[in-house]
Amino acid sequence: MQSLFRRFSYDGAATSKNQRKAASSTLSSEDAKLTASKRKVLQGAARDLSRNFSVAAWAIRKHLDFVSAFKFQSRTGDASLDRDIESLMAWWGRPENCDVAGRHGLPRMLRLIEERRTVDGDVFLLKLTGQRVRGKLQAIESDRVVDPRQDTGRPAGENWVHGVSVNDAGRALGYAVHKRIRGGKGLEMDRVVSARNVIHHGFYDRFDQVRGVSPLAPAVNAFRDVYEAADYALAKAKVSQMFGLVFYREAMDAAGTLDNSTDPYEVDFGRGPVLLDLEPGDKAEFLESKTPATEFQSFAQLMISLALKSLDIPFSFFDESFTNFYGSRGALLHYQKSCEAKRADVKDVLRKLTAWRMSLWIDDGLLSLPSGVSLSDLNWEWIPAGLAWWDPAKEIRGDVEAIKAGLRTRSEIRAEKYGDDWLDVVDQLARERDALEERGLMPDADFAPADADEGVDNAEDK
Repeated sequence: MQSLFRRFSYDGAATSKNQRKAASSTLSSEDAKLTASKRKVLQGAARDLSRNFSVAAWAIRKHLDFVSAFKFQSRTGDASLDRDIESLMAWWGRPENCDVAGRHGLPRMLRLIEERRTVDGDVFLLKLTGQRVRGKLQAIESDRVVDPRQDTGRPAGENWVHGVSVNDAGRALGYAVHKRIRGGKGLEMDRVVSARNVIHHGFYDRFDQVRGVSPLAPAVNAFRDVYEAADYALAKAKVSQMFGLVFYREAMDAAGTLDNSTDPYEVDFGRGPVLLDLEPGDKAEFLESKTPATEFQSFAQLMISLALKSLDIPFSFFDESFTNFYGSRGALLHYQKSCEAKRADVKDVLRKLTAWRMSLWIDDGLLSLPSGVSLSDLNWEWIPAGLAWWDPAKEIRGDVEAIKAGLRTRSEIRAEKYGDDWLDVVDQLARERDALEERGLMPDADFAPADADEGVDNAEDK
């Protein structure tokens, strides 16, 4: 029977050997827990999984599908100014204008930096302002930011945490960027860049954490266990396919020298169906191995489900037959809720990039603002990619009723389902109506007749 003290205490703080292994009482920052050498091992393991294990690679891509796709929308209220800003943003989003290497446009670059944050823990974007590279971005992968060696002339007295120079409050002052030595032989010091020119995008769980840690960290071993076990199961399955035929015979004589020439049974399965006419008392059986075992399949499903939880991905995404429609719908809604905080991180990166790029356009005279309007007065929005209706007939009716009741707006629903602005749809509808009228065609009705919903309901009832 538990004592009163045990009944009202924290089990997680227990130190008795009779309960479970005691947790470490040494408390430190995440940067101290994940040392430079351990960080390299963790990043290497996560990268290996993304390269070689299809389930891990799929989980990362699914995370990116929901988190990293956005559409820009200017919200100044001035239609002409909005068109100018959106046109400039579309121009800058091209690979030759956005990426200093000229390989990736802004949408793909955004997907890649979120992928590197997910796999490596964090990633860095360097904003370039030189004459030839003005307004372009240089992506710096996580492993290229490490502490500079003393012999590279790093300033004495600075506090370095995994390649980041920080002040006493933990604020980043600069980043030690290294470049790769050809042939994969390591890194060499390149330069220290000021923190004001860098956007640091990472996953954080602690206030005093300087470097990000991959959310895959708790799942790396689970993914690797499934990956390795699948290899073993496949090897076993291949061996089982090389079946053998075993003859059992009743013989009074002792077994002598094995000689196939004296074997009364010669069987060749390559010639088609075979009829075995055995002697009385003899029998033949195939060697058989039931692989993969049901237990292994259940274990693999459990481990995959646990590993997917590191990215909050429901198992029904992996196995569509795992649950019914309503279960899948519920899992999707919960997953979309978990994506909100991750999208907010990406939108913060986009906010900083947009403000920086607009300031350069204004300085360069490419963007002219109305009199009395400054950069701080401009409003814009990055809208996440929408997710279309699962059951259009029912969901559209529900959305229409929500609009009529004043519970939701058309813009809100349009952004949620299609990732754009309803006002753009209005403009497009007006252009289509004008084109129809110019050709003497009857424009479509703006909205369905008032009794349209009733007709649908009655048809369903019948």
